[in-house]
Amino acid sequence: MKKLIILSMVCCSVFSKAQQQAQYTLNQFNSSLEINPAYAGSNDDASASLRYRKQWVGFDGSPTTISFNGEGNVIKKKLGAGLTIVSDRIGITKSTDIDLSLASHVKVSETGTIALGIKGGIYTLKSDFSKLSNVDMTDPLYANDKISIPFVGVGALYYTKKLYIGFCIPKLVAFETATAQSPVSKPHYYLYGGYRVIINDEIELRPALLFKYVNAAPLEADIAVDFWYKKLIGLGISYRTSDSFNFTIKEKFGNFYAGYSYDMTISKLRTFNSGSHEVYLGYSFGKKGNPDRTDSIRL
Repeated sequence: MKKLIILSMVCCSVFSKAQQQAQYTLNQFNSSLEINPAYAGSNDDASASLRYRKQWVGFDGSPTTISFNGEGNVIKKKLGAGLTIVSDRIGITKSTDIDLSLASHVKVSETGTIALGIKGGIYTLKSDFSKLSNVDMTDPLYANDKISIPFVGVGALYYTKKLYIGFCIPKLVAFETATAQSPVSKPHYYLYGGYRVIINDEIELRPALLFKYVNAAPLEADIAVDFWYKKLIGLGISYRTSDSFNFTIKEKFGNFYAGYSYDMTISKLRTFNSGSHEVYLGYSFGKKGNPDRTDSIRL
């Protein structure tokens, strides 16, 4: 019976994956670019990052995600550009997202800026149907094991040195034809924000909140708070609704940034896995200690 339950859950994950975007725990790092094109150029200095996430360790076919993000200013304080590459594997399916972002930044007050962004890219999905059981491979439904889907996404971001609020739809329009491996895509809606609470010269808190919604799925929320010491090391805890409690550590070494998170599953899947792990490495190309990057909670 247990094997049947596990098989059912894996199959559900495989066939719904085309509708679900990769999730992260270290959301305050610049994974924001993956979902929100308006993030591009929001810091003075260009940045680049790599991320690896292994979800539900010990669960056969569980999601594995590797991503690259790079962004910077084309016209300082006015126009930003970014590149995102995401490789995601789950079960028999491997997907790759490649997109370019452009963002216009307009200062609306002495401390605040609004950015509007657009991204365009292509989503490639490849499935190895031969690994499925009880499937008739002569069925025309399984004739095409690879599909490429162009898409367009939009986003908005308001930010100051202490506050950021963003709203975005990463795949607002996807130009696809439904197949066995790629059901009709559904837009994901994100609303998120964060704030710096400065306790004294050495200590600050950085609470953050992220909501994700897609039609026919429950609203999901990430509620997080980081405790930072001397802007060099941060310890954090977060809760993802009906899914996990998460623990993070983040560090800054000159122009380098690093982060690690462990997600402790609390859903019904906890019986079949030992949690999720995520590792982040980033680099800022500006001068060491540039206050814009050092003080930013958008990192």
